[in-house]
Amino acid sequence: MRNLLAGLVQALSRRLLGISAEEIRYTFEDVRAEIRATRQELKGEIADLRRDMLAAAPGGADKPKEPETPAAEA
Repeated sequence: MRNLLAGLVQALSRRLLGISAEEIRYTFEDVRAEIRATRQELKGEIADLRRDMLAAAPGGADKPKEPETPAAEA
């Protein structure tokens, strides 16, 4: 009786949703994996950009710039 009821529920959900609960779970896992992979790629790209920016910056990039005196005060 339980198997019959489970089969009916699965058939109904398949008919309404177009896919089964197992397929939905698989799809969510695929999306999660894709998001994780993209996140790792972006972290790598950000690290590369930071390295490039530090390499391109002149030696005194960490020093604060001297404030410019406005023309009205000069």
